[in-house]
Amino acid sequence: MSHRKGIGRRDFIRASALGLAGVGTTLAGTKALTGQAAPSPSAKIQSYRTLGRTGFRVSDIGVGTSQTFPVEVIKAALDAGVNSFDTGEGYGRGAAERSIGEAIKGRDRKSLFITTKLRMDGLTGTADVAAKLDQCLERLQTDYVDCLMLGPQTAAAVKDELYHKAIEELKAKGKVRFSGAASHGPRMPGQGDSMDAVLLAAVEDGRFDVLLLVYNFLQKEPGEKVLEAASQKNIGLTIMKSNPLGRYYDMKNRVEQLKKDGQPIDERLQRSLEQMEETAKRGEEFALKNGLKTPAEVKLAALKFVLADPRVHTLNLAFNTFEDVGNLLAVSGQTLTGKESRLLASYAQACGALYCRHACGLCESECPSGVPVNTILRYNHYFEAQGSEKFAMSKYAALGTAKADACRTCGGACERACPYGVPARTLLCLAHSQLNLG
Repeated sequence: MSHRKGIGRRDFIRASALGLAGVGTTLAGTKALTGQAAPSPSAKIQSYRTLGRTGFRVSDIGVGTSQTFPVEVIKAALDAGVNSFDTGEGYGRGAAERSIGEAIKGRDRKSLFITTKLRMDGLTGTADVAAKLDQCLERLQTDYVDCLMLGPQTAAAVKDELYHKAIEELKAKGKVRFSGAASHGPRMPGQGDSMDAVLLAAVEDGRFDVLLLVYNFLQKEPGEKVLEAASQKNIGLTIMKSNPLGRYYDMKNRVEQLKKDGQPIDERLQRSLEQMEETAKRGEEFALKNGLKTPAEVKLAALKFVLADPRVHTLNLAFNTFEDVGNLLAVSGQTLTGKESRLLASYAQACGALYCRHACGLCESECPSGVPVNTILRYNHYFEAQGSEKFAMSKYAALGTAKADACRTCGGACERACPYGVPARTLLCLAHSQLNLG
């Protein structure tokens, strides 16, 4: 594997002004291919934390697979000491579980903590749950999962007695060790409760051993509530969306693409684009003012911010390349410095409006077309921040008619309702232009 050359000033300004690209995938550039020999990772896990009342010592950096990652990259993460894996039956239609199954062949299974998730839709008995789990176990090539997670959409759904009864039966059979709940808010407007409402209900229920939630330096308040309540009951806490920094493409290029697609740029959209360009300029000024050597510095500081909270046990991160293994694991066991803390505060002030808060949903009730704002911008986050273009586009296509094309002629009710100043309508229009397969 070739060594990465230093990033030039022009490239740096472009990356930083557009929101800071993901470490490894964009800055390093080289995609790892399945079957490629993995190099020795440049960093290893330096810290393991006890996952609440499970008693299991998990690596502070874990693998979160919402899609299929190269098996050799997962093996490299294992070699570097990663022992926590989060996946789900619906991720890549089972392909993510298969990737993990291939990667853990020949490993000490008892040294790994594997979590998967099931959709309970349409299941009528515990035998149905057991049958679905057996399919997961076959793909994972293991006899059991450490944690089986429920993804409740409402606070009331955490008391799904079919799930809880099935969990007890599966524990008795040795196929599941612990129960978990995950949430990042409702998938569609008006069809669920907020993340904190759901997970606080799970804490109160008392039967869940592990929770998965959104928490980062730009979106602290909802997660803080859950972290505090769950830690009081010694519940294991795993974090997703810990990096709120995506990459935002050159506005002029995006406008040109819209024109090529035959979509006229109306005056309203043009004003929104100008607003986004102004925000991007603030990002450039921020980078230069703080003397950053690479855009990756802010992302790594963002991860260290979450790890600085002793209530957090592990971060679920996406590993797309071998560079990711070295770059992301470099934060394991590290402390957040005062300089980095000030850097994040400065970024939040200058560029916080670039980030649509996951699981927020404050603007969705104002949308006259019922557009699932958070869901679409979450898919766009997969596309831009995680480099998961095909996965994001397939998820967007599955929304059917609930897409952001309606935003082009809308008056921007979501933007007026957003307390963070996020140019949501503009982001939705741009998300549609790159996620739409049609």
